[in-house]
Amino acid sequence: MMLPLFAMPLGAWAVRTGVWEFSTCGMKRLFEMPCLTCGATRATLALTHGDIFAAIAFQPLIIALYALIAIWGVLSLFTYVRQRRLVLSLSHREDLMFKALLVLLPAANWFYLYKAGI
Repeated sequence: MMLPLFAMPLGAWAVRTGVWEFSTCGMKRLFEMPCLTCGATRATLALTHGDIFAAIAFQPLIIALYALIAIWGVLSLFTYVRQRRLVLSLSHREDLMFKALLVLLPAANWFYLYKAGI
């Protein structure tokens, strides 16, 4: 399930070096609207070049996911070294807010991509 996120840096490298060539997103070409991941390759390329602000401008949600995965990985490693378990427990209200964010954040990201013309 996480493989696409881990494969994005590989895809960014392949585009930068000319191994692969991408054209316009199929959804954007067909409906003239960006998909939820439009700009992700350009954002990953910008991130690999150290330009964090450009990466966020291209695709804020993907960059936020990268940050969350990195934080989760560091926390998991820290708890593993200390021979403990990392457990995330949410109250009912926090669970509802988390689920609402899972719907609202992609919608807000798509609206941003649409307005930014990405």
